[in-house]
Amino acid sequence: MRSYKTRATMLRLACLMLAGPALAQSPSITPAQDVPTPPADNPTFLDGLRRVGVMAGQVVECSADADKQNEISRAMELANLIAIHFGLKAAFTFTGALGYGSGRPFDKAGCGQAIDGWKQIQAKYLNK
Repeated sequence: MRSYKTRATMLRLACLMLAGPALAQSPSITPAQDVPTPPADNPTFLDGLRRVGVMAGQVVECSADADKQNEISRAMELANLIAIHFGLKAAFTFTGALGYGSGRPFDKAGCGQAIDGWKQIQAKYLNK
């Protein structure tokens, strides 16, 4: 069983990796910016949470009616972990993106990719 601190670090890294293109365009750090910002105030981190939330919302919509509630429950488990480790702002960002991902039309051809990505997130952070 992994500790919550390890899970939180892995979640932070996953969100940063999902926001990789945004990192490539960021300006270099100046000496005045040496103080790191908390993850919940980091725009790159929040963008990563939004991407994961949209993906989870798409998975809910791609799921069979019988499985939708289970997928929503798993997403809420992740939202709880985010709230515990990163605060309510980060959890709200994730759940808002979850609703956006499940409420807007999207190309269902991408369901397989979304499901695979969601399974990877669950394997890393939600398996006990």
